[in-house]
Amino acid sequence: MKKQLKKVMAMSMAVIMAMGTAGSLGGVSADAAEVDHSEEITVTMMTSEASTQKFPTEGYVYDYIKEKFNINLELQPIPSSDYETKLSTVLASGQMPDILGGVSVEKVLKYAPMGMFLNLNDYKDYAQDYFDIMYADDRITETKKTESDGNLYGFQKCEYNRIGVASMVAIRTDLLDEIGVEEPTTFQEYYDDLLKIKEKHPDMYGFSSRNGTNYLIGAFAYALGSGGFPLFQKNRGMYYEPTTDSYVYGPTSENFTRVVEFLQNAYSDGLLDPDYATMTKDDMFEKLSSGKMMSVYDNNSFVGRVYNPALKEIDENARFDILEPMADEDGNVRSYRYEKDWPNNISVISSRTKYPERIVEMLNWMYTEEGRMITNFGEEGTDYTVDADGTIVTSQDLVDSCAGASDVAAAVRGELGLGLQGLAQYVDESLDAQITDPIMVENGEQINAWTEEGLITFCPAWPPFTPEETSRIAELESNINNVFDREIDGFITGKSSMDDWASLVESLKSQGTEELEQIFNDAYARTK
Repeated sequence: MKKQLKKVMAMSMAVIMAMGTAGSLGGVSADAAEVDHSEEITVTMMTSEASTQKFPTEGYVYDYIKEKFNINLELQPIPSSDYETKLSTVLASGQMPDILGGVSVEKVLKYAPMGMFLNLNDYKDYAQDYFDIMYADDRITETKKTESDGNLYGFQKCEYNRIGVASMVAIRTDLLDEIGVEEPTTFQEYYDDLLKIKEKHPDMYGFSSRNGTNYLIGAFAYALGSGGFPLFQKNRGMYYEPTTDSYVYGPTSENFTRVVEFLQNAYSDGLLDPDYATMTKDDMFEKLSSGKMMSVYDNNSFVGRVYNPALKEIDENARFDILEPMADEDGNVRSYRYEKDWPNNISVISSRTKYPERIVEMLNWMYTEEGRMITNFGEEGTDYTVDADGTIVTSQDLVDSCAGASDVAAAVRGELGLGLQGLAQYVDESLDAQITDPIMVENGEQINAWTEEGLITFCPAWPPFTPEETSRIAELESNINNVFDREIDGFITGKSSMDDWASLVESLKSQGTEELEQIFNDAYARTK
């Protein structure tokens, strides 16, 4: 392999010299500063190892990095279940390896001002490809939220080619056919269709949630014209309201009563499963896969990869299909998809490293065309090929060798140490499209198309908070959540009247919702 790599490198350098640029082959940017590679060095990197994908510490990508940069990349994979504890210990001790992977924005912003991480702006000449990506028009707003005092302190995992994933309403289209209606385009139509199905199938429920009350609210709230409890963010009641360009605590906003009334009516009419508040992921799977549920508001990957295959075991004609985002009572259509990129998966470099330029150059390479292909797919001709139309095809022998795995794509990447849970920084999910259930790919393409139309938007990341703000947010949310959690199910089940909702709003405000909003909006203002 070494001999082959030397041949590849020699040919690449010849072409580069002839063309006068490295950028044309996806190598180091033409504007990058010169780096002396004559000394062989060892660079240590600690990162998380997912339970679904092993992380080998040797292989083609490591050999290529050694040939290209004269760097022995020494990986220290830590099981994901223990990683946060290990990461906190390492950061507290100050004894970092050269690179720490999988660091959250919160930790970056906490420790960067302490001088623990390398300021990438000081080494921008060695990372021009990465900076070009992060400050392009489609990313600059979110990039600003990861800056500390106007500087970047880490290499964020970014998406190059990603199957569209979003929380969507998926409905049993075979049941719509049975009652003779088209797919609903408004939430009122959706509700009416569920009632019609209920008439024919009284033992079925219209929908539920797999993670309790707040998850259920988070599914519907934004689409119904309010917000709060995003399915993929930890600050529960807060959300970004685009009509006012501000952060809002959802339950105290005017339109939130729509959300509560929608769920209250559904509970009263027998559409909302009465076990919604205690429903687990396993309970939800059992009900959806056994034909007890008409629809679900969930991640489309669950619909395509989990619910539909199980449902077909009992009825080959039964099928969940995602619906185009539906209009609320004002005629507005809006829906969120997961955040663009992985803003909480950042690789930081120790400020004490002996080799800052060389490490920055190596990580920047992973965002070039050459680096992206190698860190996502491995060795061309061995691990993958490229069809005449540009389609990347992973070795079928490799795919077949992992056929028994619960997640074949993760198993294949695990063999090579590649992709999102591997060494890739600029993630390409073409492998998933090759082996995933076709409905997952179809749904992903539809979500991307709806995003282009503006019907779906990427959920914006939270603005960066100071340590003091983070502490105060935790204190406020604890008090606010105690009140909300104690009262909300009473309204949904009808035990509490909507006439009392205003009183709950005042109770929430007394616990500091307005101060919480102010903290979020002050932090947001700083990003501007």
